[in-house]
Amino acid sequence: MRIIAGSAKGFAIKVPQGEVRPTQDRVREALFNILGPIVDGSRILDLFSGSGSVGLESLSRGAASARMVDASRDSCTMATKNMERSKLSGGSITQSDCLQFVRRDRGRYDIIFADPPYCKSFGDRDMIAELMTDRLAELLSPDGYFIAEAQEGYGVGDRLSREFAGWKLVDERNYGKNVILFYQVDKEL
Repeated sequence: MRIIAGSAKGFAIKVPQGEVRPTQDRVREALFNILGPIVDGSRILDLFSGSGSVGLESLSRGAASARMVDASRDSCTMATKNMERSKLSGGSITQSDCLQFVRRDRGRYDIIFADPPYCKSFGDRDMIAELMTDRLAELLSPDGYFIAEAQEGYGVGDRLSREFAGWKLVDERNYGKNVILFYQVDKEL
């Protein structure tokens, strides 16, 4: 896995062993092509960041800052090493349960990205749905985007489960079994 574009283009991102499922290069490339110049100068929050690939890609493409949050010590250690080796600045790594982090953080972000463990069967915990609260909306700047990655078919990945009070689904893209959902705060409420 590599950084696709920007100042650190080609940098090899190391991934911790175990249950980490990094956002695939082609999905990350498509995501950043959609966002385009919005990333430049933005404040990014990368929840369930794993190796830090989305936060690092953001910094490489000119983001002002990228806060990467993950509950796993191994993931945070690897993300820290990746950031140091890439020589990108403006990034920070926080080891925390992402849902608890959202409840207590007081930052303001232009783009919030979440790639939690997928719902793979009925009854699995849907962490994206748990995030979709007024508290998350308070962290998002006006006109900012909350972007969630899910597996098609379960939880938020199910077409019938993508609507949330206070949020407007503005775009969705499918990449194989992955679906990327783009939300903004619904200003009409």
